[in-house]
Amino acid sequence: MSTLGRVCLVLTLLLMVIAVAPIPAPYGGWVPRLLVVHNQWAEKLRDAKKKAQDAVLAERNATMERDKALTDLESQILGWDRYWNVPARGQDTDANAPSIAKQNGRLILNNIGSNQGLEQLTYTDDAGNQQLVNPIVFAFFGGAEGFNYVGEFRALNITASRAELEPVHGLSQQEFAQLDVNAAWRLRTMVPPGERTSVDELYRHGRQTVEMIQTVDANLARQDALLKAAQAALATREAELLGDPSRDPVPNRPELHEGLLKVTEQTEEERNQLLVDVDRLRRAIKVAHAEREAMRNQLNQLIAKLPTPSASQFASARTKAGR
Repeated sequence: MSTLGRVCLVLTLLLMVIAVAPIPAPYGGWVPRLLVVHNQWAEKLRDAKKKAQDAVLAERNATMERDKALTDLESQILGWDRYWNVPARGQDTDANAPSIAKQNGRLILNNIGSNQGLEQLTYTDDAGNQQLVNPIVFAFFGGAEGFNYVGEFRALNITASRAELEPVHGLSQQEFAQLDVNAAWRLRTMVPPGERTSVDELYRHGRQTVEMIQTVDANLARQDALLKAAQAALATREAELLGDPSRDPVPNRPELHEGLLKVTEQTEEERNQLLVDVDRLRRAIKVAHAEREAMRNQLNQLIAKLPTPSASQFASARTKAGR
């Protein structure tokens, strides 16, 4: 029997004893007193049960919070695995302290290598053979105010006290130039799965943004090239229309120097002048033709007034003509 059950049993026995015991009349008799005592113990029992239920619920919640805290602590302790600290470089920095340098798009680790625990990993392939794989390192740099995530690197050419870190995800020249090798660095071999997923998602978003920017830049460059070509073609057409004084004159090609517009205007003026001259000549010809017709008519009238020669005169004239 539990402790609570024993308490309830004792209380019940005490109530039974009180109910049987006689109570003097001046005190109201035993029945009212029994009811008062019974109600008091019933209230205490109800309160005790509620407190017990609250205590059980509180214990259950505390156990769940403790288990969650232990799980979080374990994930924080085990999720990051091994790490290496690189102190900020300064005048008082020990020459044997770990340091980082940049070379040909890679990070060079000095005084961090197989002696410090950074070494190749082994695994068994499907054929049962042991294979070596270069470890992955997650890099952070910063200082007392906090660290910034740099990216995921693959450790190559690992020696006893030296290694090279090659970016798993390509870094642009601008991003690589912004890495401060004089700051404090922290290298880790693992990142908790939740943080790793968030970082990968941010990286993909960043890569997509960079690709979009590169596409936009390429489109802008292409548009600029087209604009320059269009401006050059426009300048050529303007030179053809308005002329190019800097160009040497070409015989029989005045439009190359003076422009098509000016030469066309001059040609049109010359054509108009020729049309005026032709019209004047046509009018003069018409007047000359009218004068000729008038003179012809006058001659015909004069001929008609001459006397008609006789046949003997006509024959004599022919004879004289024959001589």
